[in-house]
Amino acid sequence: MSQINQLFFQDVVDFLTENVEINSENKNQLDLIAKAYYNYIIHLDKLIDNEIPINQNLLTSNPLFNLTNHYELCIKTLIKLFGEDSSIFESKAKYSKIYFDALIKEKLWNFDSTILSKEEFEQIAVEKHIPVFFIVDGINLLQSNYPSKDIKLMLSYIFKGIQMYDDITDIGDDLQTKQFTYIISNTIQYLKNDNDYYPENQLYTHKAFFALEELSNPQFDFMQEQFSSAKEIAQKYNLVKIVKWVDAINTQLKDWRNQIDEIRNA
Repeated sequence: MSQINQLFFQDVVDFLTENVEINSENKNQLDLIAKAYYNYIIHLDKLIDNEIPINQNLLTSNPLFNLTNHYELCIKTLIKLFGEDSSIFESKAKYSKIYFDALIKEKLWNFDSTILSKEEFEQIAVEKHIPVFFIVDGINLLQSNYPSKDIKLMLSYIFKGIQMYDDITDIGDDLQTKQFTYIISNTIQYLKNDNDYYPENQLYTHKAFFALEELSNPQFDFMQEQFSSAKEIAQKYNLVKIVKWVDAINTQLKDWRNQIDEIRNA
């Protein structure tokens, strides 16, 4: 998971409640809920992706124990803030189911033969981040006139931009671990069409061809479009912190794109 991904989700409550009239205690509890659930997912993702090797060291800091603690803290704080019979639990269950289904879908893709369309990528990108939507529903319970529909649309743009960023950033690791992504799908098809696909040398071949204009430029255009669309909604509701976050990301994308252009033209 990339640094921009982590920074955004660690601060998501602060971002989304910038102009919301809720007391500081409720906001702190909502922030605790978001962070606890986020940390629960982080530990779970690492276990599912086999990023945590099973060894003696786990007895000191056991990820299974940690993720359970984070989940329990999330539920306890939800009850404290909203009560046991709140609709927030239906919202959480709905979006959690979508998220966990997305994890399974990813594992069912075949690295060498699956062709992932742009529409499928956009859907899975939103689904892999969608638990944040129950936080939006929680804010709406605390302030009834909260523009939940527009906020979820804004977040969907951000999710798609972040997922593309992650897929590009992690391409080397994903190739080595055969973690299938939209970027890898595009690259494999490009190489196969050009009769230049050598699975035994995936890391070198894929990274070399990714620098080509045919592959990198559309992905950078896509990220900038998604973040710009998110920024428009953030500006509409005067979410200055999200606007600044998006501006920082777009600056980084511009620098990154210039570096690839320099490599391409060297």
